Amino acid sequence: MNLKKSQEYVSLEIKNWDNTNFAATLYEICDSFRTYSNDFIEVHQVVKLGKINKEWRYVIIINITQDLDNLGILIEGLG
Repeated sequence: MNLKKSQEYVSLEIKNWDNTNFAATLYEICDSFRTYSNDFIEVHQVVKLGKINKEWRYVIIINITQDLDNLGILIEGLG
């Protein structure tokens, strides 16, 4: 098994918690990093930076693991 591991960072700002489903937002963030159908994407850590100018700010650390011997189907992006 030939694995490629990487990490990505995403900044997240939330203005209104009433309109925010945090779990769904994390799922969408993870899904946006998927390149191949067999990619394993997970949230490594959520770092709460605090409230700045009426917005809650976070850094989301994402772990990405790809099996280079079995990538799966290429997922086409929107752009």
